[in-house]
Amino acid sequence: MLFLIRKKGFNSIVRLTCGIRLNVLSVSTAGRDGLQRCGAMSSLCVLVNKQLVQIRFPDMPPRPNPSRFHFPKQQAATGALLALFALGLSACVSSPDSRLASLEAEVPVSWSEAWGGGETFESAGWTDDFGDPRLQAIIAESLEFNYDLRVAGARLDASLAGTTANRSDIWPTLNLSGSGNKSRRSSASGVSQTAYNESYGLNARFSWEIDLWGKLRNGYRAELADAEAAIADYEAARLSIAARVAKAWYAAVEANQQYELELRILDALSESSRIVEENFASGIARALDVRLIRANLASSKSSLEQRRRSRDAAIRNLETLLGRYPKNEIDVVSTFPELSEGIPAGLPSELLLRRPDIIAAERRLAAAEQRRFESSKARLPSIDLNLSRGTSVGELSDIFEIVEERIWSQSLGVAQTLFQGGRLKANYRRSRAQYEQNLASYAQTVLTAFREVENALSYQDSYAIDYEALKVAAFESVEAEKLAWDEYSSGLTDITTVLDSVRRSISAQRSYIQVANQRIQSRIDLYLALGGGFES
Repeated sequence: MLFLIRKKGFNSIVRLTCGIRLNVLSVSTAGRDGLQRCGAMSSLCVLVNKQLVQIRFPDMPPRPNPSRFHFPKQQAATGALLALFALGLSACVSSPDSRLASLEAEVPVSWSEAWGGGETFESAGWTDDFGDPRLQAIIAESLEFNYDLRVAGARLDASLAGTTANRSDIWPTLNLSGSGNKSRRSSASGVSQTAYNESYGLNARFSWEIDLWGKLRNGYRAELADAEAAIADYEAARLSIAARVAKAWYAAVEANQQYELELRILDALSESSRIVEENFASGIARALDVRLIRANLASSKSSLEQRRRSRDAAIRNLETLLGRYPKNEIDVVSTFPELSEGIPAGLPSELLLRRPDIIAAERRLAAAEQRRFESSKARLPSIDLNLSRGTSVGELSDIFEIVEERIWSQSLGVAQTLFQGGRLKANYRRSRAQYEQNLASYAQTVLTAFREVENALSYQDSYAIDYEALKVAAFESVEAEKLAWDEYSSGLTDITTVLDSVRRSISAQRSYIQVANQRIQSRIDLYLALGGGFES
């Protein structure tokens, strides 16, 4: 059975197997203090905010008591034994084993790109690599207030509720019903009426499909696997939201840097335009010089507005991811963080056990396999156990006289479907095809994950080289622009050469800012591809 334990700052998914053994499937929430087992197998102890909270689970439903129901000894023993037999068949249900061995895709021993080394990848706390407290703060805010993540959380709750609802198939049904009737009819002569006739009844009915072949257990195991897939989907959504927020944050940083660069360019061109205008008035500069510098100044003003729009849009996008109204009020930083030289990427086989989307695909494959078993066993006979106990009296005050006025029955039925127009066979073919579909989807998910990791690893060195090269290009272009203006002031060169150096300087600086952001975006993609998580 699955239990979702929710407490402020703590979420845990716990599976109760056979009614007595607790297995933790996954725990994923920031701010968790601890989780431990305790007690005599029938409760869960959770350490929350340094306080031990004990959660007790209800006992297994008691079997029918022969002495209470006053059955004759032989029938009572038969009913009790049948109930115990059904309980033993249906109570012990756990989620299906891993289907990792079914993977048809090749799993390499190591990554072809050896950047960062092959040590074990530490998934928790990947945001520490950026050394940016503001980034960690907005990621924490997004994980609490992002509406897409709330949708994913509600979807998880619905899946777990559906699993709980479908669990009822393996358990008995107990119904209690009461009835009362009062009637009167005419006598045979039609002249008078008979006395009132009253009848009252109280009946309890116990019915259970005995899962002799394991069909119902296969169906419930499929539901458990689907629930585990939903948990993994939620983890994938959290990681995706965190990565999107980090990317949006540094996209806003880049947009802000581009805007500030355009402001500096506009200020420099405005000063240069003033000098050229003064030189023209003094007869030193040509009219062509004035026209060219005015054109460049107007273009810079236009570029400034484009950069302003891009910056505002980037900030509003970030605010939306944080669940805020997009007021364009976030004050972003003006510098990019320094990145570490390398991070351990771990082994490809470890990725299969860490990435949430791979885990979800594997659990869906396990669910499809269980449903294939279930559809195959649907062609076998079904066995139903029915027990009833009640009273039927003429006075309402005697309705609870379960000894003197008792009525009871017990039955064991066996049903075998002989013909349904090919429905059962078609259902089996469909479940088998769905299993093959999930098997291929699992392999494709794994290959896609490997591709994303290999690409992200190869990009790290490439972007590092690109970043250093453009850093030099930006510096040299700025210095060349200064020399060009000095030579123009000395009359050693014309305005065309100066403006060409200005364009080269602007282009180099813009590219340098852009590649700095791309380098960080690539590092975020690497953490996302490696299945980076959060601090426990």
